[in-house]
Amino acid sequence: MWKEEVALKTPYQWDEVLKRLEHEPTFSVHSAEKRLSIPLYIDGDYAVVKVKRISDDPVLFEINSGHHNKEKILEEVYTILQLETQFEELHHHLSQTTISPLIDQFAHTPITVSNDPFACLISCIIHQQIQRSFAIQVTKRFVRMYGERVENAWFFPSPEKIASLTLEELRDLQLSVRKAEYMIGIAKAWSEGTLRHEEYRDLPSEEIGKELLKLKGVGPWTVENFLLFGLGRKDIFPVGDVGIQIALQKLLNLDEKPSKEIMEYVKEQASPYGSYAALYLWKSIE
Repeated sequence: MWKEEVALKTPYQWDEVLKRLEHEPTFSVHSAEKRLSIPLYIDGDYAVVKVKRISDDPVLFEINSGHHNKEKILEEVYTILQLETQFEELHHHLSQTTISPLIDQFAHTPITVSNDPFACLISCIIHQQIQRSFAIQVTKRFVRMYGERVENAWFFPSPEKIASLTLEELRDLQLSVRKAEYMIGIAKAWSEGTLRHEEYRDLPSEEIGKELLKLKGVGPWTVENFLLFGLGRKDIFPVGDVGIQIALQKLLNLDEKPSKEIMEYVKEQASPYGSYAALYLWKSIE
């Protein structure tokens, strides 16, 4: 077991991170202790990493794990929690845009990235066109039925496991036939090497999008959510997302949802920090 203390140079809304991640199917949030457990698959082994805030001013975290590859785990934690985010730079930019009234309210709230890009993609399929609370329940049941439990932490079912499931097994989780087909198809593409997923962290968003859109069940909404929350891309602003439209309507006191022109204008304003503009708009209607 090793332990590492990490100090940040800027404020960081840890409570907001815990609030968001408590709904994720494989993260374990311990609110009273301000602690988070993250399951990771490192070097072919399961690893459970614990992250705890031990000081707020300055911001100081304690990270520990029993896995030997400390360097790789710290790299993953930094990515997942976006610990190196340059908040002052992005806040300065967004303060000159339409969403400027939201900056003070949600300043220093990071975008958290999935601990498993494949899990993020499958979760996006589950969440398509159903109520968020129900989607969260279905995803958690799915993980507990077909995932792996290690050190009291749940790991998302592997691509190989999902590819081996039948439509009937997935239908038992209250998934539609189409979604079950999509999930199995994506899992097969991921496990059989049809997708260049091992290169996704380095490939341009446009290339990843073109590849994913070839899969049944994957549309622009799924691609944008995968790029944003699966890979942590900084400039994703889903103009077709209903939640963002409602938030912008509320912010601008519009009688109806903003037009496509308004959405595109805000997207252009926010670039290259469209993802944070989207995040703050989503949070404004939580």
